[in-house]
Amino acid sequence: MNPEDCQRYLEDPEANAAHLAGCAECRALAETLDEHVETSSVLGSRSSVDELPLAAWEGASQRSWPLVAAGAIAVAVIAALLFAATGTSPLEILRGNVPPADVIASLLRLRFVQNAPLSWQIFIAAAFIVVNGIFFALLRRAPRGLDV
Repeated sequence: MNPEDCQRYLEDPEANAAHLAGCAECRALAETLDEHVETSSVLGSRSSVDELPLAAWEGASQRSWPLVAAGAIAVAVIAALLFAATGTSPLEILRGNVPPADVIASLLRLRFVQNAPLSWQIFIAAAFIVVNGIFFALLRRAPRGLDV
């Protein structure tokens, strides 16, 4: 056993394979490494490329367009409700017929909610509780990340 030969073998095992014939320690080390490689679960469980999810740049089908469409529809519904509450139409706004300042001020002070029928007020309160309940449930949920 020559320490220089052992060092050369450890640096380049393929070029110095003949060293194993004369050194029992290096041979035992090589056998231990071979056994470890054979029993390793990393090499034993290779994944198929077909099982892996596609990234966005690889043509993945998961897109955020439904979220964009839902946001656009929500903005359109809110705009329609505001136009209905002021009693105007979008064309009148484009022509310059802005509703009177007292109508806009009453909208800003939310008087239309106070003067709304009782069924609307109950619906608004119930919707507030439901939406906040959903937010609370989403915050309490365990996050789903790469380690799941």
